[in-house]
Amino acid sequence: MEFSGGHGILMTYNLTFTKTYEGLLRVAVNSRNGCHETVAIYEDDREFLRLVRHCGISSDVVLSLERAVVVAFSPIRTPTYCDDLILTAQQLQFLRLGMANKLSA
Repeated sequence: MEFSGGHGILMTYNLTFTKTYEGLLRVAVNSRNGCHETVAIYEDDREFLRLVRHCGISSDVVLSLERAVVVAFSPIRTPTYCDDLILTAQQLQFLRLGMANKLSA
């Protein structure tokens, strides 16, 4: 965890992308320290990618996330991962991956 110079606390997250049998995008998020676990379902993978492009992350991270979604949506529906992403709480909320979607264990 580190501070981002006025933009909130930065934390490291691992994201997992899968295509459900219904054809929806499932994004699971886990923080490296284990205090944040959420799952979000997007009816349209393009909506998630639109949010990714506008949430203020670097272009190389955007490209990594786009590639992961494309692979997850391939005909064989391969689960894909983006590990060690550094995001703020505001970016998680913008991507609709905040605590409101928290899973109960």
